[in-house]
Amino acid sequence: MFVVLLLTSLRSHAQNHPIQILSQADSSVVSFASILFESRKQGFHSDEQGRFTLPIQQAVDTIKIRSIGFQDTLVIVDKSKVKGELLIYLPVKSIILPEFRVLSINKPYTSKKPKKTGSLQQWGGVGSQYGLLLNDEKLIGRKMLKAHFYLAHGGNPRYPFRIRIYSIKQGKPDQELSHESIIVRATQQGWNEFDISQYDIYVPEGGCLLAMEWLNFEYVVSAELILTKGKYPGQVLGMGDFGNQYLGFVKDDFSNWHFNGDYLPRYQLPDKSKFLNPMIRLTVQ
Repeated sequence: MFVVLLLTSLRSHAQNHPIQILSQADSSVVSFASILFESRKQGFHSDEQGRFTLPIQQAVDTIKIRSIGFQDTLVIVDKSKVKGELLIYLPVKSIILPEFRVLSINKPYTSKKPKKTGSLQQWGGVGSQYGLLLNDEKLIGRKMLKAHFYLAHGGNPRYPFRIRIYSIKQGKPDQELSHESIIVRATQQGWNEFDISQYDIYVPEGGCLLAMEWLNFEYVVSAELILTKGKYPGQVLGMGDFGNQYLGFVKDDFSNWHFNGDYLPRYQLPDKSKFLNPMIRLTVQ
């Protein structure tokens, strides 16, 4: 954990303090970083320019910042002594990818296409993710070409989201395989495919978890409006039947992964597998 103290001698009378997140390596913008305010136990994402604002309700606040490819950073700031825009530099994280065998097969292969049975909105929390375990032997050792997500009716399919990819260890998501943030926008409801071949990611032994991460910014529709008036700014991810298998995992950016099969005792459903698997597919070369 990298810790930054922002305690300056200049005062500001502004209502909010602007903050921008940059890379310590080259001062480039760090887009869509996860921000958690410790005092409020709330969070959101920075915008495309790495910016967010710091309200002045509390004199001192502790902010946890997390972004793919960078070390987790804890920022302690005294807002009563801050003037102008703050620049926070994140140190780059060294990544050691898991070992995998590389197969050379010319014909692309796409994982199983499920039958649609339901849908899922954002389940709450900064960096909410819903992923599908992909352990088909025909995927192992091959380069990832395309990620496929089914966006159901409702919400705004063109709202940006992040693609997350993890290795699998002992049946659970383990290490992040991508070393940079993969932000995409869909063009339509239904199946959307995204080219991820430029990231040069291979499916390791044991398979991988391919996930959607919802991006929730500072100024989005409140949860109250979503519940009372049905206004929902993000995507609605389709849920599907993969043939009596429980393959879904869920988390937010500051919690552990939860296997959807663990929730089975809570529901009285005749075929619970149809409600626990996100409609996600992967194409490999």
